Amino acid sequence: MSTFVPETFPAVVRVLNPFVGAAERKLSWAAVAQELGIPLKGAAVGDHLCQDYEAKTGEKINVDFGTLDYKVASSLADVLSRYTTTPDKCFFAVWAGYSDIRDELTGAPVIVLPPKREMYLLEGPVRAATEAFDEQRYRRSLRWWPADRSWCVGNDLYADSVYIAGSKACVSALVDDPGLETLVVDPADIHPGIYA
Repeated sequence: MSTFVPETFPAVVRVLNPFVGAAERKLSWAAVAQELGIPLKGAAVGDHLCQDYEAKTGEKINVDFGTLDYKVASSLADVLSRYTTTPDKCFFAVWAGYSDIRDELTGAPVIVLPPKREMYLLEGPVRAATEAFDEQRYRRSLRWWPADRSWCVGNDLYADSVYIAGSKACVSALVDDPGLETLVVDPADIHPGIYA
């Protein structure tokens, strides 16, 4: 998990991207797990749930890797902006390897973040986390954190969800937000969506 967020925060939560089925129908992880008759645990793996769901129902579902659903990003931005003293100054890291990112990103500074990913470093208000950086308006920042470092959002190219580290009050607000599906995780957990 330290690949995504620093271990110095008192609380961590995993925020899940919805599954997408036929005709762009969105399903929660809880609904998929319920259909499969299994408990939804902190180390759940999106690929495995997709395969098991298709085997049982015949419906193919997918989960997005390396980006956040717009509604998830929007809900995160709404909550997280209340848990920083610098909501108008946030930093965003966008993977520099995307071949279809907008030309204006090529002038941004490049930093290296775990696991050895070159990323463009951008700055803006927390709400900018909803912005996409590719021609299809799909890919969003993999990492973001406010200038006061009160929390951190961590994602990766091969991750099916994101980790957010912050204060206990911040993480509690994320868990309670009706626009988010979350799993509280043990800091010893290793993110199961990472293959690189």
